[in-house]
Amino acid sequence: MRHSYEVVVAGGGPAGLQTARELAGSGRDVVVFEADEALGDNDKSTGGTFHQVVDDYGLPDRVVMDECERVSFEGPAERAVLSLPAYVLDFPKLQEWLGAEVERAGGTVHTGVRVQSPVLEDDVVRGVTITRDGEEETVRAALTVDATGPAATLAGPLGMFDRESAQRGIGMEFEVAGDYETGNELLFAFDHDVAPGGYAWTFPAGKTRYKAGICWVNGFAAARNPEGSIRDHVERWVAADDRWDSGKICAVHAGEGVWTDSITVRARDGIVAVGDAASSINPLFGEGIRPAMASASMAAATVGRAFSDGDLSRDRLCPYEERWNREYGDRWRLQRILSDLLYDFTPGQQDRFVRAIERLSDGGADRLQRYDLSVRDLLTLYPFEPRDLQKAPGFARQLLF
Repeated sequence: MRHSYEVVVAGGGPAGLQTARELAGSGRDVVVFEADEALGDNDKSTGGTFHQVVDDYGLPDRVVMDECERVSFEGPAERAVLSLPAYVLDFPKLQEWLGAEVERAGGTVHTGVRVQSPVLEDDVVRGVTITRDGEEETVRAALTVDATGPAATLAGPLGMFDRESAQRGIGMEFEVAGDYETGNELLFAFDHDVAPGGYAWTFPAGKTRYKAGICWVNGFAAARNPEGSIRDHVERWVAADDRWDSGKICAVHAGEGVWTDSITVRARDGIVAVGDAASSINPLFGEGIRPAMASASMAAATVGRAFSDGDLSRDRLCPYEERWNREYGDRWRLQRILSDLLYDFTPGQQDRFVRAIERLSDGGADRLQRYDLSVRDLLTLYPFEPRDLQKAPGFARQLLF
């Protein structure tokens, strides 16, 4: 294996592979290092997304498990349905396809290689140290991309992503062989009896399969003192509803989420961070694939211009960070506040939140799908109760700092 490239990408998820795909396609000498033995071994995502991913990145039919015509939201006693076309992706197949696209564009993908740390020279990132077959090696690069997910293996130690101040949660999902009778929809449930301090979901995954899972935010879940583990809650969720069969569990997907309001340092001299390594997950509904790939495209465009100018300093790379903050940051900061409130809602507030979703205009529903909610939208969705006043100082601090 070579030990010098123009671009080293740490991590073979959607963000890293899409960054590599675009840079290799523009003629750059790119290598991707993925710790798993195969790209498809990472199966931690539910795969629920919208048309922008399929259309904008040219995904083939073979990576799509199912297509949906609507998205439904449920509280303890209320239900809302929005006509929003959506997709459920086969996450391992998506990564395998993206890896093949990287190599078709002239890049290289190495699996079974774990990136350990950045190589720093005069405070400039010049590559990475890796472990391969138990041996540590150094691989140099003009530009390094951290796409290691919430671990932020490079961005964290470099002070680009403050994981200590971030929100944390865990998710677990079963892929089940059985009938799914809710219709052709993505279903999200906000009910503390099902998912304390979080939310639950079911997605169709083909004619004879569906996905069912739960995510909870650690602090909010702990405050509700849940009975049993998150796996216990998923098992109960699958067994409780007669709209789907509690059939054979074909696979279990689980993972950790670490996120802020997405306003992080995304560039330093010689390095950019993409995807969850820069907290690109939407803080309100937790979708990761679409914003991860959006961050990849933004970063690749900026990196391409920086290479053309022969300048890979932060000054030349920071337009990526500025564009992300301009298009997502301020709005997602407000959505982070709503999400923190949402996971602490009373059951009555959860139902009122669901009713408010149903009252959204077509434009509001479209903004919800794009995570482009205005302040007016957020105020419309928010089911205020007097007890929320005591939380105001903390949220004011989030807005100011």
